[in-house]
Amino acid sequence: MKNSILFVYLTKSTFIEKDIRLLQEDYQLNEYSFNPVKRAYLPLFLFHQFITLLFTLHKYQVIICRFAGYHSLIPAFLAKIFNKKFIVISGGTDCVAFPSIKYGNFQNKPYAWFTKHSFRLASHIAPVYKSLMISDYTYYQGDFPKQGCLFHDPKIHTPFTEIYNGYDPDFWKLSCSKEPFSFITVALGLHENRRRILKGIDLILVIAPYFPQCIFYIIGSEHANPPPTPQNVKVIPAIPNKDLRSLYSKSQYYLQLSISEGFPNSLCEAMLCQCVPIVSNVSSMPFIVKDVGFILYKKDVHELKLLMNRVLQADTQQLGIKARKRIAENFTEGIRKKKLLNMIRLLRIL
Repeated sequence: MKNSILFVYLTKSTFIEKDIRLLQEDYQLNEYSFNPVKRAYLPLFLFHQFITLLFTLHKYQVIICRFAGYHSLIPAFLAKIFNKKFIVISGGTDCVAFPSIKYGNFQNKPYAWFTKHSFRLASHIAPVYKSLMISDYTYYQGDFPKQGCLFHDPKIHTPFTEIYNGYDPDFWKLSCSKEPFSFITVALGLHENRRRILKGIDLILVIAPYFPQCIFYIIGSEHANPPPTPQNVKVIPAIPNKDLRSLYSKSQYYLQLSISEGFPNSLCEAMLCQCVPIVSNVSSMPFIVKDVGFILYKKDVHELKLLMNRVLQADTQQLGIKARKRIAENFTEGIRKKKLLNMIRLLRIL
């Protein structure tokens, strides 16, 4: 009989579905979704979670929680009480604070309290990139000179293992010819100004008119009436992965100019479809891109214009091939699964 894992999450996004699928091959896995529709329902959800886990936690050897926050503290506390292993997979927002745009768990005092105590109580933390623990931060001025959960809470002494996200090169691959001078980015919540700033969409909207020969596709609008955009910017609603693959394939470049990221899935998926990456100097992105794309070191329109001029002179075909190779050789589902299983097995024998 397979050993049992409880997987706790907020909403079942594609990367959570992927981890569940990978772990189900070796473990009996049950899920617990914690997703209050309104903030007012939070106490009720916490009470329900406490009662449910109090009577069921004995069935599991390991509890895994994707992100730290309101949903992770009770599992972490009960796991400690019942001597169970509790792992937090940290992914980005749970490790940072950007008060200027009200983003990140650590800029909100109640959320920060739940987050830091979840990390402190955990048996292990599995960040998707090591900078989520602590790193210097220089891209966006106005908040903190460092980011990471250890910076925002030095009392966290939990051991951690860096485990990158993983992708399927057999699904994410070039499926059509490239459209000249085409750029693509994926971001949700574009009707909110802070989301546009967070994801760097504000920069794209500013520079687009300076490059009329280019077309910029922004995928993921959830609003019936998206904000006004320049003529060469096309805002497209969120679409299924099979359609997203074709849009990546037709685009020459992928833009990810975010203020904060963990290990961005869309960037890696686009690179597998041979998009040349252009990223901000944030978290894992310079490491992911390495020498196969371009890096914007400061959030500055003038600097981005200069970078765009370099970008448009690049050999996109060769860089696109190298971009795919970079992801396909280093960040696959198989590599992630192996590291997750090794971490779980090691924890269970300690």
